[in-house]
Amino acid sequence: MQTQMLPRTGNDSIFLEYLDHATGKPMKAMIDEFPFIIGRNATCNLTVESGRVSREHAEVVRHGTGYLLRDLHSTNGVYVNGEPIEEHVLVDGDTVSIADFEFDFHCPSNETTRQTVTLAMDGRTPSSDKKEDPFQLIHALRTVNQWTGLSRIDAALAPIETLSDQQTIGYWCPLFRKAYQAHEEIKPLGDTVVLEKPLRMLQHVSAMFSVLERQLENGFLLLEVDQNDLQRVDLVETVGWMRTKFGAGVQVVLGGSVELWETNLAENALLDDIRAMGVQLAAVGIDQFKPPIAAEVFKQATYIGVSASALSGTSRSPAVANNIQEFITEVTAAGCKALAQTSPNSPDSHALMQMGFRAAVRFPS
Repeated sequence: MQTQMLPRTGNDSIFLEYLDHATGKPMKAMIDEFPFIIGRNATCNLTVESGRVSREHAEVVRHGTGYLLRDLHSTNGVYVNGEPIEEHVLVDGDTVSIADFEFDFHCPSNETTRQTVTLAMDGRTPSSDKKEDPFQLIHALRTVNQWTGLSRIDAALAPIETLSDQQTIGYWCPLFRKAYQAHEEIKPLGDTVVLEKPLRMLQHVSAMFSVLERQLENGFLLLEVDQNDLQRVDLVETVGWMRTKFGAGVQVVLGGSVELWETNLAENALLDDIRAMGVQLAAVGIDQFKPPIAAEVFKQATYIGVSASALSGTSRSPAVANNIQEFITEVTAAGCKALAQTSPNSPDSHALMQMGFRAAVRFPS
């Protein structure tokens, strides 16, 4: 294996670490230009001398604020952490496998999933102010979920079912505060935001594992997001990991308000990175059905969700039901799929189908 070895240039350096098969010594290949090509050709940035490696096997390219690994239609494929990939957003500590060779990706300046999920608690002194005390929040979550650690939390998933035959076609992962607002252990914490970022990511990862365990096929996982989520670099990494784990069987969908997408569709680089992975969008919580309708948002959205409060109003006013029906007709004609966000006070399945819905998410009371 041959590569030009370059000195590190501080915390912004990224590199692949591997074991040289000839000498048995650990080596580092600095990734200092893009695209960074890995393959058998001598002209590659990292030359791997093996008949099982294609001439140009894989490449690393810049991807917004991170880095993307791409299989260049190789014969024997590319694997990340044991999973076959075509494209993968790299996370610090990922193990890339090509033929019989393994490379550990390192990006020291990048805040990663593994670093964020690992929350060191030993030897800390709790704060006297519950609203500012992350350990109180962690303790509350442990109590709520009856777990002794933070490897996973209850993602509070709600099933998305077809109205005609109640088949589960997806799951809805709500905002963190919505997921836990009913728990008595959380209420004393008030509006604390301490550790919400890593806990939010932990909720998303837990949702992924829950969906994998339920063996959903040809469905989707909808992550309800807000403006804070769309400013998290780790959201790109987490969604990239989901795409790798789910493969083609489960789509990842980000669900947010019309106002959220109006604000971010044009100017949010993180959202651009996520959409480049094939992640779909849903405009949810809709409760206005008369002009002005945000036509551009609905052109970009795969799903639209009508709020439970709007649906509950249909029992009191036939005019509301007619407005919703006209709205559903318009957006479905544009290619969107309509979801009813239901509560115990929502109309029954027959009434929802008359309005044009084909699926509903069943939120608990």
